[in-house]
Amino acid sequence: MEKTTYNGWKNRSTWNVMLWMDNEESNYRYYVSEVRRIKAEGKKFGPQSARRICIDALGEQTPDGIKVDSRLIAWTDIASAMRESA
Repeated sequence: MEKTTYNGWKNRSTWNVMLWMDNEESNYRYYVSEVRRIKAEGKKFGPQSARRICIDALGEQTPDGIKVDSRLIAWTDIASAMRESA
């Protein structure tokens, strides 16, 4: 059987970005506060918001060298996970 996910995520790049967002306390607190702020303003929290937050927190790449602006990253999945955490 062919493996179609990476640790439950669409691919390694998506997993790696979310790993750094969830496992670094300052990144986690930042994205939770941003998701809550966006929701409180009555705005929709979606993939573009998730991407912006990750770039703000991580810069151009994760400490493991994954480029945050990679087309491989499933931003819809990351946005969903962030919404659930907030």
